Amino acid sequence: MNLKSLALVFLLCAASNAAAQQRVSRPAKPPDTGPVTVMRAATLQVLISSDAVSVFGYLSDSEKITAWLADQAILEPKFGGKFHFRWKNQDPVDGVVTEYIAANTLAMTWKHSTDEAETQVRFRLSPQGGQTLVELEHGGFASAVDLEKAVQSWVFYLENLKSVIENQVDLRNSEKPAARPRPR
Repeated sequence: MNLKSLALVFLLCAASNAAAQQRVSRPAKPPDTGPVTVMRAATLQVLISSDAVSVFGYLSDSEKITAWLADQAILEPKFGGKFHFRWKNQDPVDGVVTEYIAANTLAMTWKHSTDEAETQVRFRLSPQGGQTLVELEHGGFASAVDLEKAVQSWVFYLENLKSVIENQVDLRNSEKPAARPRPR
């Protein structure tokens, strides 16, 4: 080995060792943010082959909500209206409608009896030709783990919303109950 090659190997080993030490020294949890609370949110989108008025009905009509989301649903579709969603063998979710614009926006607080804090869910609809883009934002999570659980649930339920509207097929019937937990 010539001197240049040896020097290059030495530098690569030193850089690799420094990178390994840097990885080991990183804290396992995020640093303390002091008096600042870090809140997490996720935004999901699904394009549905239907008009916004029809899609909004599935978000705001209690009977249609049971076709794709909850096993039982009570929703007062108005600003300040209350809702109560229940799933089999699970505690319910309750909240209040915080924004209501027909065929456009539905937002609500979201609180499960075992959740530490109330979160917020917002559906926004955007017509896209003969289709509707449904954007779901769920925010207010202090924990990345809780946010990830909510995202996994919402991905399933948004796929189910699309399936119910486009194909009249409820995907919950083909899934094991454990595979479709209610959104947290």
